[in-house]
Amino acid sequence: MSLKEQLKEEIRTEGHKMKEMSLEDKIWYIWEYYKFHIAGVILAVMFLSIIAHSAYNTTIHPALHCIVLNNRSSQELDTAVLEQDFHELMGFGKKEPVYVESMFISYGDQATEYSYASMAKISALVASRDLDVLMGDKENIEHYASMDGLADLTQILPGDILSQVEDRFVYAADSAGQSLPVSLDLSGTDFVRNIHLSEDASNLSIISNSTHKDNAIALIRYIFGL
Repeated sequence: MSLKEQLKEEIRTEGHKMKEMSLEDKIWYIWEYYKFHIAGVILAVMFLSIIAHSAYNTTIHPALHCIVLNNRSSQELDTAVLEQDFHELMGFGKKEPVYVESMFISYGDQATEYSYASMAKISALVASRDLDVLMGDKENIEHYASMDGLADLTQILPGDILSQVEDRFVYAADSAGQSLPVSLDLSGTDFVRNIHLSEDASNLSIISNSTHKDNAIALIRYIFGL
């Protein structure tokens, strides 16, 4: 009998065995004799999926990345205000998302492992120039201002915006001890109410090395209706 005929015979035999088995026995039989083949297929599919996902991610270019620190509102932060409403208003594409993350950071004796992990993530985002806007409490604004991480708003905001928001400046010292307007007090705005931002965390700053300062400025226009 030729090899081809032997293979046909084996297939017929296997098929006959399967027909006489119960569903449970069929499942056991397939797994027992083909588990390595099945595992190989699963691993191959997972590997291809990871490659495809990684390739797709390289085509994503966030239009704005915001982090909210120490928001203590009783209501959950409504990120859709930025991720959807502002995104749509600006006409950003599907591959130009607006990212919003909420974190809690404390210092000194109150610092936790979560605080250190959050600070490490922020540092990494700033180092890679992937963070654009920081909203949070004054303690965190002062902390990042002292590291020269926040932009002097008088140097980057257009004149028409400055004239409307200068009374909302929040000052903090940089690494040289110079007091600079590095934040805007958003308290009392519809934006704060709509996004469910607590009043003590309603200070907005632009990261000094942001590559999307134009979009951050557009966000300020959006918040104040300018």
